[in-house]
Amino acid sequence: MKIIFLLLFILLQFKSSFAIDTKAEQAVVIDFLTNEIIFEKNADQKIIPASMTKILTVYVAFDMLNNTDLTIDSVCNISPKAYRMGGSRTFLEIDDKVSINDLLNGIIVQSGNDASLALAECLAGTEEDFAKLMNIYANKIGMNNSNFMNSSGWPEDNHYSTVKDIAILSNSLIKNFPTMYTLFSKKTFTYNEIKQPNRNKLLNNVLGADGLKTGFTRASGWAISASAMRNERRITVSISGTNSSRSRLNESTSLLNWAFTQTSQKTLVNKNQIIKNVDVWLGNKSTVNMIANEDLISILSYDQIKSIESKIEYQKPLDAPIKAGQKIGSLIINISGKPEIILPLVAEKNINKINPFKRIFAAIKYLIFGTSLDEI
Repeated sequence: MKIIFLLLFILLQFKSSFAIDTKAEQAVVIDFLTNEIIFEKNADQKIIPASMTKILTVYVAFDMLNNTDLTIDSVCNISPKAYRMGGSRTFLEIDDKVSINDLLNGIIVQSGNDASLALAECLAGTEEDFAKLMNIYANKIGMNNSNFMNSSGWPEDNHYSTVKDIAILSNSLIKNFPTMYTLFSKKTFTYNEIKQPNRNKLLNNVLGADGLKTGFTRASGWAISASAMRNERRITVSISGTNSSRSRLNESTSLLNWAFTQTSQKTLVNKNQIIKNVDVWLGNKSTVNMIANEDLISILSYDQIKSIESKIEYQKPLDAPIKAGQKIGSLIINISGKPEIILPLVAEKNINKINPFKRIFAAIKYLIFGTSLDEI
């Protein structure tokens, strides 16, 4: 295997990014399009998700609305157990007949524990069975470090998650249910003649913020999973363990603003871009173009953009025959602070073997003249 080392310098006139940190005990910032983690702090550490649990409750409900005969106008009966739920409430009454639409608004806007339990009982019969369903969905969407025991986030043994899992859940909901996700941007909801504001204060304070959920318990501190869209770019932030509602607002705001202003989506390689023209051994063409088989987009801070180190790996020379689209090499890119990126390189065109009578002349030519490329 021959290795060709290249050093690619991308010199762009940008200000250097500043170091980012947060007072939150756990935090993660993810670019929605690329799914890249831009910043993380104790992102896989177990947390009490509190009312961020309700994002999964809503996810399950959205999926059932899409794939069953249920509609937002379907009616649920309010049980005594739901009525007695403590904490934040929608103020449901026993034996009320409440639409799924009202329960969803009660959960999303008012963070109603009573609405969460009522919806769980309506969709699965009991909250225990609904929790089993929640865990099936969680596993399916890649929440590998979470377990849910109830629909509201009420503190309970063995009810846990991580900020990374909550961010994965948040992005999955936005991606899979874009129309219904707009409920999260609603700023007030009135039920039982009681008007309550959305507990997500980012909706009124951060440019482009359009939803998801806060959470709080004394044990976990103040938490939030929030998403914002600016100039067709979406960033999702999940934090936990701040010491006040104001700190939660400030820390989530700071992380969102940092992500938008100090990082950017950069196309490093375009699909079908020619990366290198390389020699072919005993083919009907003496060379073939190595091309990228996909776009490569990465999220970079401005200091990372300044220099990118890369190398190409392939067998030299390549043996004919070669089929168009066949993997013939790899582009390996190293960026400070990121895992190594390996992009497969494929042949642009078919290269057939030459007939036996011409092979000896091609072999002599190659041995005499060698490669046509100046390589090290």
